[in-house]
Amino acid sequence: MGIGIISTNKGEFSFQSEDDVIKFIQTAPQENNDIWISGEQPYPCMAVCINGEYAAVNFFQNDEGDVWLSYNDRNQTEVTFIADGSEWSPDSNAVISLNDMFLCIREFLNTYEKPTCIQWQEL
Repeated sequence: MGIGIISTNKGEFSFQSEDDVIKFIQTAPQENNDIWISGEQPYPCMAVCINGEYAAVNFFQNDEGDVWLSYNDRNQTEVTFIADGSEWSPDSNAVISLNDMFLCIREFLNTYEKPTCIQWQEL
């Protein structure tokens, strides 16, 4: 992995390892805000929303509108997240577990491509 950059409402943070990125996300106060993760370039990137044991992930391939949202047809729980300062309640099939979210982040930081460890729905 090269450099990972996390952007939150508290600022931008650079990391040298995927473990440091994971540790930051696990220990940072979430305050239900979205967390943006990228490499050295702005795209591709991921936006992660967390609420308790649930997460939703958006993958942005570029700035031209190629965007995907996590997909989990096994989830029936409706969850509200805070995205860009506003409440956001995606369809329940967009909600994944925290474990799956961390797997996505690790895969993204290793490949800088859309993770294959979960299913996606194109937006």
